[in-house]
Order: sequence, then structure tokens, then C-alpha cells
Amino acid sequence: MRERAGDPLRAGTLRKVTWRLVPLLMLCYTVNYLDRINISFAKFGLEKSFGMTATQYGFAAGIFFVGYVLAEVPSNMIMTKVGARIWITRIMVTWGIIAATLAAAPNVETVYALRFLLGIAEAGFFPGIIVYLTHWFPNQQRTKVIATFMVSIPLSSVIGGPFNGWVLSAFDGVWGLDGWRWVFVVGGVPAVLLGVVFFLSATDRPAGARWLTPEQRDWLTATLRAEESQRTAAAPAGHRAALRNKRVIALAGVYFLLQCGAYPLTYWMPSVIKGVDRTLSTVDVGWLSAVPFLASAVCMFLAGRGVKGGDGSARPVMIALAVSVVTFTVTAVSLGTPLLAFASITVATMAAQTAKPLFWSLPTAFLAGAGAASGIALINSLGNAAGFISPFAVGWIQDASGGNVGLSMTVMILANLCAMAVIVGLWWFASRPTRVRARR
Repeated sequence: MRERAGDPLRAGTLRKVTWRLVPLLMLCYTVNYLDRINISFAKFGLEKSFGMTATQYGFAAGIFFVGYVLAEVPSNMIMTKVGARIWITRIMVTWGIIAATLAAAPNVETVYALRFLLGIAEAGFFPGIIVYLTHWFPNQQRTKVIATFMVSIPLSSVIGGPFNGWVLSAFDGVWGLDGWRWVFVVGGVPAVLLGVVFFLSATDRPAGARWLTPEQRDWLTATLRAEESQRTAAAPAGHRAALRNKRVIALAGVYFLLQCGAYPLTYWMPSVIKGVDRTLSTVDVGWLSAVPFLASAVCMFLAGRGVKGGDGSARPVMIALAVSVVTFTVTAVSLGTPLLAFASITVATMAAQTAKPLFWSLPTAFLAGAGAASGIALINSLGNAAGFISPFAVGWIQDASGGNVGLSMTVMILANLCAMAVIVGLWWFASRPTRVRARR
């Protein structure tokens, strides 16, 4: 009877927390991702203004992640000291200013420098939000919430495709600025404004949430404290232990490979679409680039609700990776058949993007306390090193092969295959002691 009586309290509390936090965080992450990837829509303008090559573009897209990786773990460590409300606000305001400053870049070298600084400014945002969500949602709800939050990734591309295509066309020449410069201005300003909104509305922990009733605060605080105590018993204690934990390092390797298979889609999707049909206009490319990511948003949302969370199972991630390998391969060999190529790249994008939120159920199932902040930051930072390597590798392969899009997609195919292999190895070693004890 006590459990039944608690159900309305549980449901009402989680519903209120979800509506209070998730829409705002999704909006912030959508703008975050737009500012990270809008260089893909400025690509053609950069080529025209500065004579930027595919290799240089790949470097400009990827140098962001050098700064990002260097600053990620320190950023999350600082957040544990000052709190998410202050630190995430700082991140959003500084990245918005730097993103908008890209509009004033006079040459390729300045684009490199500002992209590097943008990476430093953004570092800590995503892992900080993941840690922040562990302070508000119990284990069983966390996979669903993370999947919903990460719908912002494809959603940003859905919005960014047609919107940036429109900005490139409608704003070209306004106040004497090229359309590609306006892409950076229009992307950077909202980040600053949302940073202020987050500061005014966010609360670090449920205990300080005045918008919850005392009964709701007590229930949520007690539930989360009990779960964290269980995780703490087996989790690496403190920042240093988490950074040296073999399981954390292995998951960082998995995330690196997973991102290698997903990031080229983000930065090269307009080019892939253009390669399928050279007659498409900039606006057409923008709209068509949005379709795979719109399908991905729906898939991620449904997967988050259909997958059981909290048990740390790697099976859903494996299924998503297997689908992406098959469909990436179909895309690579069917570029001469536009309809089939577009259909297969859409399914590949759905699978590659859906694998991300499913992956994050693995580290959040065993990390706790200060170790969660540094461990999640390490996984995300090393994983996002792929954001430098894979776009650059795709650009280099395209230059070396005379623009062969199909050949450059081998980066994504091989990365997903390797990710599957590492997950299988990690699962086997993690389950081996249990099997040995069972036989005894």
C-alpha cells in the first residue's frame, strides 16, 4: 500500500521536474550544437571568400575539438566547486560571444583560432548537463531523459539546415556582410541570451527547488541519495580514481569510435547531399539535409521510451551500431542512385545518432559523486577527439580521391565496426567474473 500511495507523488514530482528542466536544456543544447556545426553551412562561403580547401575546412571543423578536449575535464572539476547554475551560464555566454565573433574573421587562420577558442569555451557543457541530470532524475528515468535531451542534436540539424540556408540567401549583403558571416552572428547571440535565462531559472539540487512542494523535495532528495549511495559503493572514489579507472577509459574508447562514425555526418551532410545531385540549390541542400536528422530526432525520442534504463545493458547500443554499419555501407556503394543513397544515409543517421543517448546509460549506471563529474568529462572529451580526427580525415580522403564521397564514408563504417568490437570486449570482461563464480 505504501508503494501505491507513493506513485502519485513520484509521477507528479518527475513530471514537474521534467517540464521545468528538460525543455530549457534542450533549447540550450540545440543552440550549442548549432554554433558547433554552423561552419558546415558557412563552408561554401568560406571557400569563395578565402579559397578554403576541403582539408582546410576539415581542420577548421576539427580544431574546435582540440580546445574542447583540453578544457573538458578541468571545466567539469570547476563545476563541482561552483555549481552548475553559475558554470553553465559562464559556458553559454562565452561560447555565444566567440561564435558571433567568427563573423569578423578576415582569413582562414583566424577561423582556426576562433574555432579553437570556441572549443575551450564550450568545454564542459554537455558532460556538465549529464551530471546535472543525475542530480534530478532517478536511474530508471535517466535513459529516457538523456535521450529526450539529446534529441537536440538532430533537432539542431533539422532547424539549422533550412534556417541557415535561408540566412545565407536572405542576409547575403545586409550591412555589407556576406551571408556566411550572418550564420555565425545569428547563431551566437541566442547563446548569450539563454545563458542569462538559465542563470535566472536553474537550481543546482532538488533541496533548493522552491518550485517543488516540501513533500516532493523530500521524496526526490531521498530517492537520489539512496541511489547515489549504491553507486558510490562500487564507483571510483574522487576525480583521480575515475580518471584512472579502466572501465571509464574503455568507455571513452567506445565513445571515441562512436563519434568517429557520427561526426562526419554533422559536418559533411550538406556536401554528401550536394554530391548526390549537383543541380540542387543552397536552400534545397539545407532542406534535404534536415530530413535525416528529423528522422533521427523521432528515433531517439522513441528509443528513449522503449529501452529499459538503469541496468547498464550494452545491447541497445550494439543494435544501433549494427544498423549504422549496414546502412553506411549501402550509402557508400549507391551514390549513383540518388533515392537509395538518400534513404540509406537517412537510416544510417538515425542509427548513429540514436546510439549516443543509449551509450550514456552505461557510464551513468555506475559513476557517482565527484568521480561522475570527472569520469563523464573524460569519456566525453576523449570521445569528442573524434570531432577533430574524423572530419579532417574525411576532408583529406576527399581531396586525395578527387572528391569521392563513397570512399570517405569508410571512416564512418570502420569506426562503428570497431566500436562494436570494443563494446563486446568490455561486456565480456565485465561479465567474466560473474560466470566464473556461477560455475563454482
